[in-house]
Amino acid sequence: MKIDKFVMGAYANNVFVLRSDERKSNKCIVIDTALENADLMAFLTQEELEPVALLLTHGHADHLAGVRGLKTKYPDMKICIHGADAHMLTDAQANLSAVADMVITAPEADVALADGAIIDFADITLDVLHTPGHTPGGVCFYSSSAGVVFTGDTLFAGGIGRTDFEYGNTSLLLESIGKQLLKLPEATRIYPGHGPETTLRNEKKYNRFISREQ
Repeated sequence: MKIDKFVMGAYANNVFVLRSDERKSNKCIVIDTALENADLMAFLTQEELEPVALLLTHGHADHLAGVRGLKTKYPDMKICIHGADAHMLTDAQANLSAVADMVITAPEADVALADGAIIDFADITLDVLHTPGHTPGGVCFYSSSAGVVFTGDTLFAGGIGRTDFEYGNTSLLLESIGKQLLKLPEATRIYPGHGPETTLRNEKKYNRFISREQ
């Protein structure tokens, strides 16, 4: 799997473009967007890539602000989000943009994800791991073959997602991490929604929030 990462927007969101093999196909998957998406759009154009699916780790505005622009340029792209967060695409209050005096909305989802679903786009297969706590519909996307997991705002290097927003639940988030992530192979590389990459081994050893969950 070829992974290109972009750090964009005021909240330094990590946005990922996935390809099965950069030499064989122009089809790709995008994971999350940001408040500013010019670098992502320029890259897709420059590389002549066609995103066939946009996977959203959750429904907060900083992760979905670029959805409308991508869908406009690539109308056949499938917008995928967990069913519990799907309403946040079209509700500025629920996705927290209204709280910041912005009105950010996106088209409705094409695919409502659920725990245990298998995503198969652009010759890439990912398992959907439902990890509520940051939001009710928070998910991680795991590739066993590549040994990587995209954790959104569930798990960071040395931290976990905030739970002081509406719908947040610290106990539930820690339970989700324990149930869904700590059982993965320790060599699994973690690509979070903000901040640097890490490994599950490092987080089990150094992340004070989850060490007690083992």
